[in-house]
Amino acid sequence: MNIKDQKKLEEKRHEDLKGLYHSKHFNELVSSSKNFIKQYPSNPGGFNLLGLALFNLEKYNEAIELYENLLVDNPNIISFLNNLGDIYRAQGKHKKAKEVYKRALKINPNSFSSCNGLGSIYFSNDKMVDAKLYFEKALEIKPKESSVCYYLGEINRLMLEYDKAIEYYKLSDVRLSKAHIIECFYLSKNRDIFDREQKNIIYQEEINPLLASIQTHASIRYDLPDNNLFCQSPFEYIYHSKLTAEEGFDIDLIKDINSYSRSLDFMPQELLYNGNQSSGNIFSSNEPYIQKMKDIILSRIDDYRENFKDSDNGFIKKWPSNFNIQGWIIDIKKGGNLKSHMHKLGWLSGSLYLNIPKKEDPSEGNIVFSLHGADYPKNEKTFPSKEIDINKNDIVLFPSSIFHHTLPFNSEENRVTLAFDIKPKY
Repeated sequence: MNIKDQKKLEEKRHEDLKGLYHSKHFNELVSSSKNFIKQYPSNPGGFNLLGLALFNLEKYNEAIELYENLLVDNPNIISFLNNLGDIYRAQGKHKKAKEVYKRALKINPNSFSSCNGLGSIYFSNDKMVDAKLYFEKALEIKPKESSVCYYLGEINRLMLEYDKAIEYYKLSDVRLSKAHIIECFYLSKNRDIFDREQKNIIYQEEINPLLASIQTHASIRYDLPDNNLFCQSPFEYIYHSKLTAEEGFDIDLIKDINSYSRSLDFMPQELLYNGNQSSGNIFSSNEPYIQKMKDIILSRIDDYRENFKDSDNGFIKKWPSNFNIQGWIIDIKKGGNLKSHMHKLGWLSGSLYLNIPKKEDPSEGNIVFSLHGADYPKNEKTFPSKEIDINKNDIVLFPSSIFHHTLPFNSEENRVTLAFDIKPKY
């Protein structure tokens, strides 16, 4: 075979690898990439696709080692730098991710992935001015990029610039964009406009927790039936129980989880007063005790679904066929609390209580569920709430559409929670 034909074969095999990546056959891509690398060790594409496969399989440590080794001899390859930054960001290692993205921008100031990555990090850390700067730069590089438009919609909404937010959301096909448009109308327009827009989205059978929380709130504010398709009467779907040693939640597991949580990167969170939240997804760790904890939680979620299997609510009937579980640690100090919020990216949410400080008052440190939150207008209406008495080793599961907050406490001990979401993969 002559050199020209050999080159064509190499290009074809590389295209085949790309096909495996785009079709999400990541396990097959790992083995095929390794074979490609053996035959074509000077082609960086094979290494890059191997790294991307490992990343998507959540084999983060292997992917990091690969890219760090590649960058020793290839320090200026932008794709290697940005992919490494993406992996660090997925792990919640924001400081390292920022360093890598900024290295990439020094090489190419017009790198979309670098600007987008930095915007995402600053957004996660509630630094909206910096986030806006990098997302606007990313949009200059890739005009009308859907995910960037969504983030700029988010930033403008949080800055109370509702008309600008709506403009950006309309340019995005991110799943929650329509619900956020409804939210902006609810917060800034008259009732007729809100009614018209929500009827349109109901007609399209849109179902998600954010839309449900808005519609339930509006039903109380305007004295209307609650027609949300996600979860009506959500208090009936709050599950409260205690984990036991018999199912594997023993002293050793608790000790391991607490020890591991101290090694995580923590970040300030706008909703937290006198507390911090871990970055990334705790369940991305391959540590055996983390995976054991994950299995225990998933088993309780299976019990939850079985218990409510006859429900007509959409979050049960239309349970996502493809989902992942994302978890994070919330560590709150004396006098601290978590402000009212709901989990718009989730489906079913939960809290597992690793430590609850000694209570001087029965309500200290408890979780309170409510149908009001997010500073939505109340029109002097009374919104129902439900307080759950929380103790160490308790687990609470609930539809992600419910607003909830925690109550302050006076103990010197920290209140430590493993919070988690079942998140649909769309």
